[in-house]
Amino acid sequence: MTYTSLFLAFTLLAAPPGFSQEGKKKKFSNKDRQEPIEITSDRMRSENGGQKIIFSGNVVIVQAGMAITADIMEVYNTPDKKQTEEIVAIGNVDIVRGKKRMKGDRAVYLYQLQKIILTGSPKAIAWEGNDTIEGREMIFLIEKDRFIVNERVRAKLFPKSGK
Repeated sequence: MTYTSLFLAFTLLAAPPGFSQEGKKKKFSNKDRQEPIEITSDRMRSENGGQKIIFSGNVVIVQAGMAITADIMEVYNTPDKKQTEEIVAIGNVDIVRGKKRMKGDRAVYLYQLQKIILTGSPKAIAWEGNDTIEGREMIFLIEKDRFIVNERVRAKLFPKSGK
């Protein structure tokens, strides 16, 4: 199985997060970006007049059905502080969105691009149900609900039932 077909197999098996009451699949949209970002932690400090905010100790960030936990999170805002540009999660990073779960040592959430770059030492791991995929770098494209995995990819995919 080539890397391309393995990647396609994993992305086709990965279901979008959550379901509406009608049973239709729910995709992440621009409306979800308008949802508030809620952050809880043991401590917080602000630098550069609020352009950089550092949260530490049991950090949890939640927005539109996605939760990220880590030891430390650094939030970088635009110079006018009206928008979040980037969120860097460091140490014991765990990301949950619908049935998907990702783990690694560090994650960079590029907020405007709706992309999360997860890295790990020695690997980043993502799974949905029993299926797992791992590599040294994992890129999660939020709006497309897809993974790109680089550097020594390993996947374990289980057959699905006929339903």
